[in-house]
Amino acid sequence: MRIFDWHRIVRPTGLMMLTAGIIGCSSGDGGNPHQMGGRFKEFVVERGTFSIVVSATGIVKPIDRIEIKSKASGRIDEMPVEEGDYVQAGALICRLDQTDVQADVDQAQADLDIADAEFRQAQNMHQRRKELFDKDLISQEELDAAQLGLTQARGRVVRSRISLDQAQVRLSETVVPAPIDGVILKKFVEAGQIIASGISNVSGGTPIAAIADMQRVHIEAGIDEIDVGKVRVGQRAAVIADAFPGQLFHGAIIRIAPEARVEQNVTLFDIVVEVENEAGRLKSGMNASVEVTIVEQEDVLLAPAMALSQSHSQSGGRPARSAMVKRDGRFVPQEVEVGMSNFRQAIVTSGLVEGDTIGVVMTSRLKEENDRMEQRIRSSRSFGTSNSRSNSGSR
Repeated sequence: MRIFDWHRIVRPTGLMMLTAGIIGCSSGDGGNPHQMGGRFKEFVVERGTFSIVVSATGIVKPIDRIEIKSKASGRIDEMPVEEGDYVQAGALICRLDQTDVQADVDQAQADLDIADAEFRQAQNMHQRRKELFDKDLISQEELDAAQLGLTQARGRVVRSRISLDQAQVRLSETVVPAPIDGVILKKFVEAGQIIASGISNVSGGTPIAAIADMQRVHIEAGIDEIDVGKVRVGQRAAVIADAFPGQLFHGAIIRIAPEARVEQNVTLFDIVVEVENEAGRLKSGMNASVEVTIVEQEDVLLAPAMALSQSHSQSGGRPARSAMVKRDGRFVPQEVEVGMSNFRQAIVTSGLVEGDTIGVVMTSRLKEENDRMEQRIRSSRSFGTSNSRSNSGSR
Protein backbone atom coordinates (compact mmCIF):
# COMPACT_ATOMS: atom_id res chain seq x y z
CA MET A 1 0.00 0.00 0.00
CA ARG A 2 1.27 3.43 -0.86
CA ILE A 3 0.07 6.37 1.25
CA PHE A 4 0.43 9.95 0.08
CA ASP A 5 -0.16 12.39 2.95
CA TRP A 6 1.49 15.37 1.22
CA HIS A 7 2.51 15.93 -2.40
CA ARG A 8 5.28 18.25 -3.45
CA ILE A 9 4.92 19.53 -6.99
CA VAL A 10 7.90 21.23 -8.55
CA ARG A 11 7.03 23.47 -11.44
CA PRO A 12 9.56 24.32 -14.19
CA THR A 13 9.89 27.83 -12.78
CA GLY A 14 11.27 26.42 -9.58
CA LEU A 15 8.17 27.51 -7.51
CA MET A 16 6.96 24.66 -5.35
CA MET A 17 3.24 24.35 -4.50
CA LEU A 18 2.17 22.44 -1.39
CA THR A 19 -1.25 20.86 -1.18
CA ALA A 20 -2.77 18.95 1.72
CA GLY A 21 -4.68 15.83 0.85
CA ILE A 22 -6.88 13.44 2.78
CA ILE A 23 -5.41 9.95 2.63
CA GLY A 24 -5.45 8.27 -0.77
CA CYS A 25 -5.56 4.47 -0.70
CA SER A 26 -4.68 1.73 -3.12
CA SER A 27 -7.06 -1.08 -3.80
CA GLY A 28 -7.16 -3.83 -1.27
CA ASP A 29 -7.55 -1.78 1.90
CA GLY A 30 -11.20 -0.90 1.21
CA GLY A 31 -10.71 2.63 2.44
CA ASN A 32 -11.29 1.51 6.02
CA PRO A 33 -10.51 4.54 8.21
CA HIS A 34 -9.37 2.39 11.08
CA GLN A 35 -6.87 0.61 8.85
CA MET A 36 -5.59 4.05 7.90
CA GLY A 37 -4.86 5.15 11.46
CA GLY A 38 -8.35 6.35 12.46
CA ARG A 39 -8.61 9.35 10.15
CA PHE A 40 -12.38 9.68 10.69
CA LYS A 41 -14.48 9.72 13.83
CA GLU A 42 -17.74 7.93 13.12
CA PHE A 43 -21.26 9.02 14.04
CA VAL A 44 -24.58 7.30 13.35
CA VAL A 45 -27.52 9.33 12.01
CA GLU A 46 -30.42 8.78 14.42
CA ARG A 47 -33.92 10.01 15.12
CA GLY A 48 -34.52 12.02 18.24
CA THR A 49 -35.69 15.30 19.73
CA PHE A 50 -34.12 18.53 18.52
CA SER A 51 -34.11 21.52 20.83
CA ILE A 52 -32.62 24.98 21.06
CA VAL A 53 -32.10 26.12 24.63
CA VAL A 54 -31.26 29.57 25.97
CA SER A 55 -29.42 29.38 29.27
CA ALA A 56 -28.38 31.85 31.93
CA THR A 57 -27.19 31.88 35.52
CA GLY A 58 -28.90 33.70 38.35
CA ILE A 59 -29.66 33.97 42.05
CA VAL A 60 -32.55 32.52 44.07
CA LYS A 61 -34.58 35.27 45.73
CA PRO A 62 -37.74 35.11 47.85
CA ILE A 63 -40.90 36.58 46.35
CA ASP A 64 -42.08 38.39 49.50
CA ARG A 65 -39.18 39.26 51.77
CA ILE A 66 -40.37 41.29 54.76
CA GLU A 67 -38.10 43.12 57.15
CA ILE A 68 -39.76 43.11 60.56
CA LYS A 69 -39.54 46.18 62.80
CA SER A 70 -41.27 47.20 66.01
CA LYS A 71 -43.55 50.18 66.48
CA ALA A 72 -42.34 50.36 70.09
CA SER A 73 -38.91 51.14 71.45
CA GLY A 74 -37.22 49.35 74.30
CA ARG A 75 -35.23 46.36 75.45
CA ILE A 76 -35.95 42.92 74.00
CA ASP A 77 -36.96 40.58 76.79
CA GLU A 78 -37.76 37.52 74.69
CA MET A 79 -36.89 36.37 71.16
CA PRO A 80 -37.67 32.68 70.67
CA VAL A 81 -37.00 32.37 66.91
CA GLU A 82 -33.81 31.39 65.12
CA GLU A 83 -32.69 31.72 61.51
CA GLY A 84 -34.22 28.97 59.38
CA ASP A 85 -37.27 28.51 61.64
CA TYR A 86 -40.63 28.20 59.91
CA VAL A 87 -43.27 30.31 61.67
CA GLN A 88 -46.94 30.92 61.07
CA ALA A 89 -48.57 34.34 60.88
CA GLY A 90 -49.09 35.69 64.40
CA ALA A 91 -46.32 33.66 66.02
CA LEU A 92 -44.10 35.53 68.48
CA ILE A 93 -40.98 37.05 66.99
CA CYS A 94 -39.96 39.07 70.02
CA ARG A 95 -41.37 40.70 73.17
CA LEU A 96 -40.07 43.99 74.54
CA ASP A 97 -39.84 45.07 78.16
CA GLN A 98 -43.43 45.91 79.22
CA THR A 99 -42.79 47.48 82.64
CA ASP A 100 -43.45 51.12 81.71
CA VAL A 101 -46.30 50.54 79.27
CA GLN A 102 -48.01 48.15 81.70
CA ALA A 103 -47.90 50.88 84.32
CA ASP A 104 -49.49 53.26 81.84
CA VAL A 105 -52.26 50.75 81.24
CA ASP A 106 -52.90 50.36 84.97
CA GLN A 107 -52.98 54.13 85.48
CA ALA A 108 -55.36 54.62 82.57
CA GLN A 109 -57.63 51.89 83.92
CA ALA A 110 -57.72 53.57 87.33
CA ASP A 111 -58.55 56.94 85.75
CA LEU A 112 -61.40 55.32 83.85
CA ASP A 113 -62.78 53.72 87.00
CA ILE A 114 -62.79 57.12 88.76
CA ALA A 115 -64.42 58.80 85.77
CA ASP A 116 -67.16 56.15 85.69
CA ALA A 117 -67.89 56.71 89.38
CA GLU A 118 -68.01 60.46 88.92
CA PHE A 119 -70.35 60.05 85.97
CA ARG A 120 -72.75 57.91 87.99
CA GLN A 121 -72.70 60.49 90.79
CA ALA A 122 -73.38 63.29 88.30
CA GLN A 123 -76.31 61.32 86.90
CA ASN A 124 -77.84 60.91 90.35
CA MET A 125 -77.32 64.59 91.12
CA HIS A 126 -78.96 65.63 87.87
CA GLN A 127 -81.93 63.33 88.53
CA ARG A 128 -82.56 64.75 92.02
CA ARG A 129 -82.24 68.32 90.82
CA LYS A 130 -84.73 67.68 88.04
CA GLU A 131 -87.26 66.27 90.51
CA LEU A 132 -86.86 69.34 92.71
CA PHE A 133 -87.18 71.63 89.72
CA ASP A 134 -90.41 69.91 88.68
CA LYS A 135 -91.79 70.70 92.18
CA ASP A 136 -90.65 74.34 91.87
CA LEU A 137 -88.30 73.87 94.78
CA ILE A 138 -85.13 74.95 92.88
CA SER A 139 -84.40 77.43 90.16
CA GLN A 140 -83.59 76.80 86.53
CA GLU A 141 -80.04 77.94 87.21
CA GLU A 142 -79.48 75.14 89.72
CA LEU A 143 -80.86 72.57 87.26
CA ASP A 144 -78.56 73.88 84.56
CA ALA A 145 -75.57 73.53 86.87
CA ALA A 146 -76.47 69.87 87.49
CA GLN A 147 -76.75 69.30 83.73
CA LEU A 148 -73.30 70.82 83.18
CA GLY A 149 -71.79 68.60 85.86
CA LEU A 150 -73.29 65.54 84.15
CA THR A 151 -71.87 66.54 80.77
CA GLN A 152 -68.42 67.12 82.19
CA ALA A 153 -68.46 63.76 83.92
CA ARG A 154 -69.41 62.06 80.67
CA GLY A 155 -66.48 63.78 78.90
CA ARG A 156 -64.03 62.56 81.57
CA VAL A 157 -65.24 59.01 80.98
CA VAL A 158 -64.62 59.31 77.24
CA ARG A 159 -61.14 60.77 77.70
CA SER A 160 -60.22 58.11 80.25
CA ARG A 161 -61.42 55.33 77.96
CA ILE A 162 -59.36 56.74 75.06
CA SER A 163 -56.28 56.94 77.28
CA LEU A 164 -56.78 53.34 78.32
CA ASP A 165 -57.19 52.22 74.71
CA GLN A 166 -54.00 54.01 73.69
CA ALA A 167 -52.06 52.50 76.58
CA GLN A 168 -53.30 49.03 75.66
CA VAL A 169 -52.21 49.58 72.04
CA ARG A 170 -48.73 50.58 73.21
CA LEU A 171 -48.66 47.48 75.35
CA SER A 172 -49.63 45.28 72.39
CA GLU A 173 -46.90 46.90 70.29
CA THR A 174 -44.28 45.52 72.66
CA VAL A 175 -45.18 42.09 71.26
CA VAL A 176 -43.92 41.68 67.68
CA PRO A 177 -45.70 38.87 65.74
CA ALA A 178 -44.86 37.25 62.42
CA PRO A 179 -46.76 39.11 59.67
CA ILE A 180 -46.95 36.08 57.33
CA ASP A 181 -46.31 32.35 57.22
CA GLY A 182 -42.68 31.93 56.28
CA VAL A 183 -39.06 31.19 57.10
CA ILE A 184 -36.85 33.40 59.26
CA LEU A 185 -34.11 34.34 56.80
CA LYS A 186 -32.03 36.51 59.11
CA LYS A 187 -31.96 37.82 62.68
CA PHE A 188 -30.58 41.30 63.21
CA VAL A 189 -30.89 41.51 67.03
CA GLU A 190 -30.87 39.29 70.10
CA ALA A 191 -32.59 39.29 73.47
CA GLY A 192 -31.30 42.05 75.74
CA GLN A 193 -30.66 44.51 72.93
CA ILE A 194 -32.40 47.90 72.93
CA ILE A 195 -34.15 48.74 69.68
CA ALA A 196 -35.63 51.92 68.24
CA SER A 197 -39.16 52.37 66.99
CA GLY A 198 -39.72 51.89 63.27
CA ILE A 199 -42.26 54.72 63.02
CA SER A 200 -41.02 57.42 65.39
CA ASN A 201 -37.29 57.22 64.70
CA VAL A 202 -35.83 59.28 61.88
CA SER A 203 -33.44 56.44 60.97
CA GLY A 204 -36.35 54.13 60.25
CA GLY A 205 -35.93 52.07 63.38
CA THR A 206 -34.01 48.91 64.17
CA PRO A 207 -34.68 45.85 61.98
CA ILE A 208 -35.46 42.77 64.05
CA ALA A 209 -35.63 39.94 61.52
CA ALA A 210 -36.29 39.19 57.85
CA ILE A 211 -38.98 36.68 56.92
CA ALA A 212 -40.15 35.30 53.58
CA ASP A 213 -42.57 32.76 52.20
CA MET A 214 -40.26 30.32 50.39
CA GLN A 215 -43.00 28.09 48.91
CA ARG A 216 -42.46 29.98 45.66
CA VAL A 217 -39.23 31.77 44.78
CA HIS A 218 -37.81 33.92 42.02
CA ILE A 219 -34.70 33.27 39.96
CA GLU A 220 -33.23 36.47 38.58
CA ALA A 221 -30.92 35.72 35.67
CA GLY A 222 -29.25 37.72 32.92
CA ILE A 223 -29.98 36.73 29.30
CA ASP A 224 -27.57 37.80 26.58
CA GLU A 225 -29.03 40.45 24.27
CA ILE A 226 -28.60 38.02 21.36
CA ASP A 227 -31.09 35.63 22.96
CA VAL A 228 -33.51 37.97 24.72
CA GLY A 229 -35.67 38.31 21.61
CA LYS A 230 -36.27 34.54 21.67
CA VAL A 231 -37.88 34.42 25.10
CA ARG A 232 -41.28 35.67 26.25
CA VAL A 233 -43.32 36.05 29.40
CA GLY A 234 -45.13 32.84 30.29
CA GLN A 235 -42.52 30.57 28.72
CA ARG A 236 -41.65 27.48 30.76
CA ALA A 237 -38.17 27.25 32.20
CA ALA A 238 -36.08 24.57 33.87
CA VAL A 239 -33.96 25.53 36.88
CA ILE A 240 -30.99 23.63 38.28
CA ALA A 241 -29.45 24.84 41.54
CA ASP A 242 -25.72 24.43 42.02
CA ALA A 243 -26.48 22.88 45.42
CA PHE A 244 -28.74 20.20 43.87
CA PRO A 245 -27.25 19.35 40.45
CA GLY A 246 -29.34 16.20 40.16
CA GLN A 247 -32.70 17.85 40.79
CA LEU A 248 -34.74 19.79 38.24
CA PHE A 249 -37.07 22.58 39.32
CA HIS A 250 -39.81 23.90 37.05
CA GLY A 251 -40.95 27.47 36.63
CA ALA A 252 -42.11 30.12 34.18
CA ILE A 253 -40.86 33.52 33.06
CA ILE A 254 -42.96 36.24 34.70
CA ARG A 255 -40.95 39.33 33.80
CA ILE A 256 -38.37 40.49 31.24
CA ALA A 257 -36.46 43.66 32.06
CA PRO A 258 -37.15 46.54 29.63
CA GLU A 259 -33.64 47.94 30.14
CA ALA A 260 -30.30 46.24 29.71
CA ARG A 261 -27.37 46.16 32.08
CA VAL A 262 -23.72 45.74 31.13
CA GLU A 263 -21.58 43.23 33.00
CA GLN A 264 -17.96 42.74 31.99
CA ASN A 265 -18.64 44.34 28.59
CA VAL A 266 -21.57 41.95 27.98
CA THR A 267 -25.07 43.39 27.52
CA LEU A 268 -27.63 41.43 29.52
CA PHE A 269 -31.37 41.64 30.10
CA ASP A 270 -32.63 40.35 33.43
CA ILE A 271 -35.48 37.86 33.41
CA VAL A 272 -37.43 36.70 36.47
CA VAL A 273 -38.49 33.05 36.66
CA GLU A 274 -41.02 32.01 39.30
CA VAL A 275 -40.35 28.51 40.62
CA GLU A 276 -42.32 26.10 42.81
CA ASN A 277 -40.35 25.35 45.98
CA GLU A 278 -42.79 23.40 48.12
CA ALA A 279 -40.08 21.27 49.72
CA GLY A 280 -38.15 24.42 50.61
CA ARG A 281 -34.89 23.12 49.16
CA LEU A 282 -34.10 26.33 47.30
CA LYS A 283 -32.60 28.84 49.72
CA SER A 284 -32.35 32.59 49.31
CA GLY A 285 -29.07 33.55 47.65
CA MET A 286 -28.34 30.18 46.02
CA ASN A 287 -26.76 30.16 42.57
CA ALA A 288 -28.87 28.51 39.88
CA SER A 289 -28.90 28.07 36.11
CA VAL A 290 -32.01 28.70 34.04
CA GLU A 291 -32.68 26.91 30.76
CA VAL A 292 -35.48 28.08 28.47
CA THR A 293 -36.36 25.79 25.55
CA ILE A 294 -37.32 28.03 22.66
CA VAL A 295 -37.50 25.30 19.97
CA GLU A 296 -38.37 21.63 20.39
CA GLN A 297 -39.13 19.14 17.60
CA GLU A 298 -39.59 15.45 18.25
CA ASP A 299 -38.85 12.43 16.04
CA VAL A 300 -36.57 14.20 13.57
CA LEU A 301 -33.46 12.93 11.81
CA LEU A 302 -30.36 14.29 13.56
CA ALA A 303 -26.71 14.52 12.59
CA PRO A 304 -23.77 16.15 14.39
CA ALA A 305 -23.35 19.72 13.19
CA MET A 306 -19.57 19.26 13.09
CA ALA A 307 -19.98 16.51 10.48
CA LEU A 308 -21.80 18.78 8.02
CA SER A 309 -19.60 21.14 6.04
CA GLN A 310 -20.62 23.90 3.65
CA SER A 311 -20.91 22.72 0.04
CA HIS A 312 -20.04 24.69 -3.06
CA SER A 313 -23.23 23.61 -4.80
CA GLN A 314 -26.63 25.17 -4.38
CA SER A 315 -29.76 23.31 -3.31
CA GLY A 316 -33.19 24.88 -3.41
CA GLY A 317 -31.70 28.35 -3.84
CA ARG A 318 -29.55 28.05 -0.73
CA PRO A 319 -26.08 26.66 0.03
CA ALA A 320 -26.14 22.92 0.60
CA ARG A 321 -24.21 20.90 3.13
CA SER A 322 -22.02 17.92 2.53
CA ALA A 323 -21.09 14.99 4.71
CA MET A 324 -18.65 12.11 4.46
CA VAL A 325 -20.90 9.04 4.44
CA LYS A 326 -19.64 5.51 4.84
CA ARG A 327 -20.55 3.45 1.76
CA ASP A 328 -19.21 -0.08 1.28
CA GLY A 329 -16.56 0.43 3.91
CA ARG A 330 -15.23 3.75 2.68
CA PHE A 331 -16.22 7.38 3.20
CA VAL A 332 -17.58 9.30 0.23
CA PRO A 333 -18.95 12.86 0.07
CA GLN A 334 -22.75 13.22 0.07
CA GLU A 335 -24.79 16.38 -0.44
CA VAL A 336 -27.20 16.94 2.45
CA GLU A 337 -30.02 19.39 3.11
CA VAL A 338 -30.58 20.51 6.68
CA GLY A 339 -33.17 22.47 8.60
CA MET A 340 -32.58 24.12 11.95
CA SER A 341 -29.34 23.54 13.77
CA ASN A 342 -27.62 24.43 16.97
CA PHE A 343 -23.98 24.16 17.95
CA ARG A 344 -24.31 20.42 18.51
CA GLN A 345 -26.91 18.95 16.14
CA ALA A 346 -28.72 19.68 12.89
CA ILE A 347 -32.01 18.43 11.48
CA VAL A 348 -31.44 16.48 8.25
CA THR A 349 -34.24 16.95 5.70
CA SER A 350 -32.71 15.00 2.82
CA GLY A 351 -29.54 13.23 1.71
CA LEU A 352 -29.23 10.89 4.70
CA VAL A 353 -31.34 8.16 6.24
CA GLU A 354 -31.57 6.78 9.73
CA GLY A 355 -28.65 4.47 10.47
CA ASP A 356 -26.19 6.08 8.05
CA THR A 357 -22.64 6.35 9.36
CA ILE A 358 -20.96 9.68 8.77
CA GLY A 359 -17.39 10.64 9.55
CA VAL A 360 -15.55 13.67 10.86
CA VAL A 361 -11.94 14.14 9.85
CA MET A 362 -9.60 13.80 12.79
CA THR A 363 -8.28 17.33 12.46
CA SER A 364 -5.83 16.96 15.30
CA ARG A 365 -3.80 14.39 13.33
CA LEU A 366 -3.87 16.52 10.19
CA LYS A 367 -2.70 19.51 12.19
CA GLU A 368 0.26 17.54 13.50
CA GLU A 369 1.24 16.55 9.95
CA ASN A 370 0.80 20.13 8.79
CA ASP A 371 3.01 21.40 11.59
CA ARG A 372 5.72 18.88 10.68
CA MET A 373 5.52 19.94 7.00
CA GLU A 374 5.79 23.63 7.91
CA GLN A 375 8.83 22.84 10.02
CA ARG A 376 10.49 21.07 7.08
CA ILE A 377 9.69 24.04 4.83
CA ARG A 378 11.24 26.49 7.26
CA SER A 379 14.36 24.35 7.58
CA SER A 380 14.79 24.17 3.81
CA ARG A 381 17.10 26.86 2.44
CA SER A 382 15.66 26.85 -1.06
CA PHE A 383 12.87 25.30 -3.10
CA GLY A 384 13.48 22.73 -5.82
CA THR A 385 17.16 22.10 -4.93
CA SER A 386 18.85 18.78 -4.52
CA ASN A 387 18.60 19.22 -0.73
CA SER A 388 14.82 19.04 -0.96
CA ARG A 389 13.59 15.53 -0.49
CA SER A 390 10.31 14.19 -1.75
CA ASN A 391 7.84 13.22 0.91
CA SER A 392 6.37 10.61 -1.33
CA GLY A 393 7.65 7.10 -0.99
CA SER A 394 6.88 3.58 -0.15
CA ARG A 395 6.10 2.74 3.45
